[in-house]
Amino acid sequence: MGSVLEDAATGRPLWGVDLAMLTDAATGRGLLGALHADEREQAADAGTARRVPLTRVRAAALLSKPWWQPVFQGLDPYSDAVKTLRGITLAPEAVAPFPYDWRLAVSYNGALLARAARAHLTRWRERVAAREEWRGAGERAPRLVFVAHSMGGLVVRAALELDPELAADTRAVVTVGTPFLGSANSVLALNLLHTQAKPGWLVRRVQAMAATLPAVHDLLPGYRCLDLGLDVARLTPQDVARFGGDPDLAARSLEAHRRYREEPFELPGHRAVVGEAQPTVQTLEEQRHAGLAVSAGRHHAFDIEADGELVRDPATGIPARRDASGDGTVHLPSARTGTEAVTYVHGQHGTLMRHDEVLRQIRRIALERPQGVHLGGDGTGPGLETPPLGGTLGTLLTLTVTGLDTPAGVTLSVHSATTGRPGHPLVLRPDPDRTDRALSARFTPDGPDLYRVVLDTGRHVPITQLVLVTPPDTTTR
Repeated sequence: MGSVLEDAATGRPLWGVDLAMLTDAATGRGLLGALHADEREQAADAGTARRVPLTRVRAAALLSKPWWQPVFQGLDPYSDAVKTLRGITLAPEAVAPFPYDWRLAVSYNGALLARAARAHLTRWRERVAAREEWRGAGERAPRLVFVAHSMGGLVVRAALELDPELAADTRAVVTVGTPFLGSANSVLALNLLHTQAKPGWLVRRVQAMAATLPAVHDLLPGYRCLDLGLDVARLTPQDVARFGGDPDLAARSLEAHRRYREEPFELPGHRAVVGEAQPTVQTLEEQRHAGLAVSAGRHHAFDIEADGELVRDPATGIPARRDASGDGTVHLPSARTGTEAVTYVHGQHGTLMRHDEVLRQIRRIALERPQGVHLGGDGTGPGLETPPLGGTLGTLLTLTVTGLDTPAGVTLSVHSATTGRPGHPLVLRPDPDRTDRALSARFTPDGPDLYRVVLDTGRHVPITQLVLVTPPDTTTR
């Protein structure tokens, strides 16, 4: 969701520009309604992109300011990553941002990316050939390096699978927090109607939008994620429909997961940056509320043997549960394909692309320098947990820190992400309602705003997350 979207006919911004669409019911209803995918957009695939690309909504640019969405939470702009890469290339034009209409299917956007990447490489090779002083920089022909965050990694995979010649012209693919196996948060987004979150108008509008979007369904978990007590099942289209999604869009996504399980596609020169130690929904448990199916997120996963069988407790036969952690949105096993070099960092999903360690790794990979890969991935370390649906003015927000034994030397602070207005450190105390020795602090917002929460242990790169606080919910629809 990191691209600014606008109405192609009028130029009106639809996403990523004015936070009023998330804080003001009158503004948000119209803009969120305009983002619903119509029948043609739902059916669009790689063939559509090759024949007659869709034109109703235009991806205008990458995000240039912090943004937020329920369940998936905060999203920082990509300006620092673009600046980092442009600082190490022969000319800034060597780096081409690729905004895309994130509402649409991964396969559709993959075809558009394949075309754009080929055109970019061709132009750059022609420019290098025309500059004698640049030809001396190296004897190799220029090749592509893709740097992709979140769903962008799935779009890169689709592009390179569609165009084998482009894959051959690719030196490296860097994925940051890419959900190769999907994210359980996508189900929670489809199931928003069954929460009691405020403001109700935003929850209802986001759920209605999400249910129409191919991309949200492309993020459905393809791994065994539905906890049945004595068994763990993969989602079916019927499950997704019960939880509020579209069964046809789900069927297409889950079929793609099946194909990748049986026929894995290896990304050329793949390096994965994976967030760990953050409280992350990894599996789902179905509950019933007023006759409706409710998906409850659980912070544990299950291990699968090589033969496909669940690892079970030898005494009880119950599937063994463990916290695999993740980046708050993508659980750790989903962010890896198993064939790549992996760097683990402590960071939240939407803010990884401003994380100092992530930027350092991107730079080193682009320069073909040793990564100094951190062989972690055990889920230990400091974690930050914020309200996934934000909050409303007049209510206390609980901010939770995990993975630390003591608050000594630890600073948790909150400030405005829109104005930069500094905030004040909060007091962390042991949380009596938690069994995992978590620390928590209460925060009282002083106005509707997008707030940045910063956890600084003094020993790690600070972990940040964004939290949206809206006016009191006075709407009835």
